[in-house]
Amino acid sequence: MSPLGKAYLDKLNACLHKLPEEERLDAVREIESHITEGILGGQPEAAILARLGDPRKLAKAYRSEYLSQNISFSYKYVFGLIGFYCTTGLLSVMVVPVLATIAYGFGFCAALIMLASFIRTFGVTWITMDIGSYVVPTQLSLLYGVVIGGIVGGIAFVCWKALKRYLAYVTGRYRRIIDTEIRF
Repeated sequence: MSPLGKAYLDKLNACLHKLPEEERLDAVREIESHITEGILGGQPEAAILARLGDPRKLAKAYRSEYLSQNISFSYKYVFGLIGFYCTTGLLSVMVVPVLATIAYGFGFCAALIMLASFIRTFGVTWITMDIGSYVVPTQLSLLYGVVIGGIVGGIAFVCWKALKRYLAYVTGRYRRIIDTEIRF
């Protein structure tokens, strides 16, 4: 077998790292046997490897087959998944878009506020800055722009961090549910 075939088998073996040792070795031996038989049958090794496809996809197929044959789902696991999707799944439909909209919208507004205050400070008269009924003097535009832009930018930053934390929490919770039932 050429270095190309050995590299393919090594990649397959690496992608099957979560399977039990015996299952992983059986899968690699099966593919190695298939490659060897094809070469002995007169087929080019490159054609055989091309027909087998990406080793990651092949490994995924082996893992799926292993799971379908060896995993039994308990009621606790099924109800845990239902609870997860009913709580975080439905909540995510509201939380993710709201936090993302606030984060990016306020971030964009903060940049515009600071840019407008900078431009107004240097004499552009058509930009007005009003805080309630108070009209900000031109000389103080940059100061007010930085302060207000900083507050709006801070809100954007807090929402962005909250969005990241929420997504990390949901992902971690999902992984814990999956890991409690499916162990390799």
